[in-house]
Amino acid sequence: MSWSPPPRPEWARNLIAHGEALGDPDLLLPLEAEELVERARRSTGLDDFGPDSDWKPHFEILVEALARESRLHLIGRILAGTELLRSLCNRLRVTELWRRRPEILGTPIDAPVFIVGAARSGTSITHELFARDPASRVPLLWEMLHPAEACEGPDLSEVADHTMQFWHQLQPEYRAMHFNSGRLANECLHIFMQNFVSDQFGGCHQVPTYEAHLQALDQRFVYAEHRRILQTLEPGSRSARWVLKAPSHLPRLRFLFSVYPDARIVWTHRDPQKTLASGLSLLGTLKWMRCAEVDLSPWIAALPAGQAWLFQDVIEAREKGELPDAQFIDVRYADLMRDPATTIADIYARLGWDTSEPVSDAMRSYVENRPRGHHGRHVYSLAEFGLDSSVERERFASYRDRFGVPEEA
Repeated sequence: MSWSPPPRPEWARNLIAHGEALGDPDLLLPLEAEELVERARRSTGLDDFGPDSDWKPHFEILVEALARESRLHLIGRILAGTELLRSLCNRLRVTELWRRRPEILGTPIDAPVFIVGAARSGTSITHELFARDPASRVPLLWEMLHPAEACEGPDLSEVADHTMQFWHQLQPEYRAMHFNSGRLANECLHIFMQNFVSDQFGGCHQVPTYEAHLQALDQRFVYAEHRRILQTLEPGSRSARWVLKAPSHLPRLRFLFSVYPDARIVWTHRDPQKTLASGLSLLGTLKWMRCAEVDLSPWIAALPAGQAWLFQDVIEAREKGELPDAQFIDVRYADLMRDPATTIADIYARLGWDTSEPVSDAMRSYVENRPRGHHGRHVYSLAEFGLDSSVERERFASYRDRFGVPEEA
């Protein structure tokens, strides 16, 4: 493997050195489960987190893994600590909100659309194009980071925006890989953080014990709370036309449909030779932003075969009727890039939605003002990770044939 993490900015190296000077950053900022819980109680003045089974075992395993496995540097500890504390405070606030206003949980969530696919396969741009339509309701990042405040105020979009801008300052290369803003639509994994059952934690840290715990977990309860959060973000008697997105929904579709039986799935398809290399590059950079050292070898060893198995599992489940094939819409990344507005119009037709000329114009304008590489160029290759393109081409040949996915040079 020839991949190496991008250089850290000087200010980040200097701040990290404050922790290294102690020999162990844990001496300065320890991560302890009970202490974090008490801080959340003191911060909010609340005590009820909801049923322990919905969050506590997963929280405790995560905190232990962060402390013992992730090799967090000082900035990584600050980020992990604030995210854990924010998630605890969110649990307290929404539990209290639902106690005071139980009618919120009667809000209908009808036929939500979930955009899924491999990471780096076009899920983000698809979601952003749906967001150009005022008739669609997408969850903004700041709302998912602060759901109780999104329901009742204050508006914390600027706070969330500053939070994400810090990521771009911590590792400028990340901006070219996946630009974030508190005011943009984002992934449901930020909702799942409140249960401490989220790929956000594994994606940003080295926590194999925690990831193994999630693999064995029945996650229906996570989607039940996901539904409650959507009801909180859009309370009332009118059903919003929700459009949601996360690559991490793909391996959890059985759990998703158990809670949202009328959901529609938009599955984006791109050449895995591209998505694997791009995804590993992004993954390594995210971990480097928080960890003193990054070992991608477990991911490199497991991701290609795991992704091929996942694709085949979903295909077979659709064919057998274990997943409702009629509720899937397959979209090729190549079509999306060639003519985004027409591709989205085709999706609308499959959904039974009307598309107007102003909405189509808004989508075209968005793409024209968001050219690829406008935040910098993300450079990556399979060879960087010791992967052979001919092996991966063969591994995913049946998947590409099944969905007519063209190879990318």
